[in-house]
Amino acid sequence: MTIKKSLLAAGILTALSGPAYAGSEIETLINMLHENGMVNDDQYGSLMAELKQNQAQAQQEKQQVDAKLAEATKPSDVEVTVKGGIGVKTRDGKFESKLGGRLQADAATYSGQPEMGDGSEFRRARVSYAGTMYNVWDFKLEYDFASTGANGKGITDAYLAYTGFEPLDITVGNFKTPFSLDYLTSANNTLFMERALPNAFSSGRKMGIMASNATTHWSWATGIFGDSINNKGGQNDEGWGATARGTWAPINDGVHFVHLGLGLDYRDTGDSGDVGFDSEAESHVSGVSIIDTGDISSVADYYNIGAELAAGHGPYSVQGEYITTQVNRNNGKDADFDGWYLQAGYILTGETRQYKNGVMGGVKPSSIVGDGGVGAWELALRYSSLDLSDAGIDGGEADAMTYGVNWYPTPTLRFSANYVDVLDVDGGPNDNDELSVFQVRSQWAF
Repeated sequence: MTIKKSLLAAGILTALSGPAYAGSEIETLINMLHENGMVNDDQYGSLMAELKQNQAQAQQEKQQVDAKLAEATKPSDVEVTVKGGIGVKTRDGKFESKLGGRLQADAATYSGQPEMGDGSEFRRARVSYAGTMYNVWDFKLEYDFASTGANGKGITDAYLAYTGFEPLDITVGNFKTPFSLDYLTSANNTLFMERALPNAFSSGRKMGIMASNATTHWSWATGIFGDSINNKGGQNDEGWGATARGTWAPINDGVHFVHLGLGLDYRDTGDSGDVGFDSEAESHVSGVSIIDTGDISSVADYYNIGAELAAGHGPYSVQGEYITTQVNRNNGKDADFDGWYLQAGYILTGETRQYKNGVMGGVKPSSIVGDGGVGAWELALRYSSLDLSDAGIDGGEADAMTYGVNWYPTPTLRFSANYVDVLDVDGGPNDNDELSVFQVRSQWAF
């Protein structure tokens, strides 16, 4: 019996020394053997001690394996996306950045007077880098490689914004002055290839500081601005201005919206004392203006007042603005100019034109070309008018009707065709001229 007990104890010890065992089952077996007298007290104590030691070792090894497995399968602290630009974001949300851009290639043919040359151009070729630091610092730097913009190629946006103050954001740098719904809508998302005739009153991008805020139903912005970053005043003081805009959207549920807006843009001309307004025929390829005040001298200051109205109902959208400009002169009569437009769009495929923070957005196709879909198709119509003649200044008056069709095969691609009919030019350097334009654009924006 003693030999058998010894052999049994040795077998149990051998099992305990193995790499894998069921600790609770062996403990039950040892207890049974001890109760039945198969192992003595000394053997029982030795077996239980060995069991406890092996259990502790096995638990330690399991913890080490689990730790290595967790480390090997741990997700990256940084998330990278490639949809709509190259984006990088930390999982805690404190840091985020995106590399984006746009490329717009245009071609146009002209008929009628004034004579304009057919041609093509890269309307915009921009690369941008934007993001957020420490949750509350937003930034953007954008450069345009095309030489066809208002100031030629160079920096467009370059600003830093602090969003930690409630309920307003502070933006400093070079960016769009907050005036005119048509101008503030990104060129990627405008209903037509070019903005309406009254865009002649836009102040463009300026160096400045601005306070702003926006919610679902309202937005406001006000700022003080110097001149364009490309303006070199030499020994003269540059002009400065103050701009304010407020919007209200009593209805805005993502499918239906109603937008009302009011803007005021004041500019002091500084030492230059000159200002001028002009407009092309809602086409940019030729670079020829159809109405133009030329340089108006002895201008102390001027201001623009703009009223905005827009609405959307599913695939339907309408938008209009009226802008009046008062030019105050030190010598000579003060002058009043004005302009307005009304446009409408209908998306044949049923999508909704987006609206957010007091600005019109774009169209995202619900079906993608290349993924079994046909993209989104949109029809557009606009009437616009601009009067630049008053107080002995004969800049001319023009009216235009524009027809358009847009195709969005994917969220980042857009193809457009516009027909512009300049109904009549009254006064100015192109008095009694009539002009028609057919133009097309291919756009890649990400």
